[in-house]
Amino acid sequence: MIARAMLLPIAVLIGLTLCSGCVRSDPARFYVLTEVPGSPVAAPPAEPGRGAAVGVGPVSLPGYLDRIQIVTRRGAQLDMAEFDRWGEPLSEGVPRAIAAHLAALLQTERVVVFPWPGARTIEHQVVVDVTRFDGVVGGDVLLEARWRVLGQDRKELVLRYSAVREATGESGYLALVAAMNRSLGALSREIADSVKVLRAQPAR
Repeated sequence: MIARAMLLPIAVLIGLTLCSGCVRSDPARFYVLTEVPGSPVAAPPAEPGRGAAVGVGPVSLPGYLDRIQIVTRRGAQLDMAEFDRWGEPLSEGVPRAIAAHLAALLQTERVVVFPWPGARTIEHQVVVDVTRFDGVVGGDVLLEARWRVLGQDRKELVLRYSAVREATGESGYLALVAAMNRSLGALSREIADSVKVLRAQPAR
């Protein structure tokens, strides 16, 4: 009887613990990089099957971004969001977003993301080395990247460094992600402008 009386409070405590775990749910919020609202919509090429054949990648990112949590910055200190997370690795989301922007800006559907089949003909390959991609909640987002455009023979045709700063405009992670989207759009416009110049050169 004494042993049974001692076990009863323990059983009640375990039950309460389990129930509290059932009631509380993880309030995690997930985000993805998408095409910036208002970006130009891709128009059909002037001739069927024609248009820029562009390959995006490889795209490298800093190691501190290789995580599911959204990373923000306070000076030299990095903060990892507890409940605000990426719905996919940035190593996949960033190339996909750049490719979507380039398809719209170059008005072509012939944009692929690395790795692509070896038999595919790529007129211009865009290689991006992102050195910084983070921001301050309620502050600015900063995207820094070195990028190259390679020709069909993998000869380096363009080498640039870009630094894009976008204001979030308001507090919260939704505004932060929106600013990150806009910064990728601005980077893509710089890349697209270079590709357009390259494609116009044979005509001259």
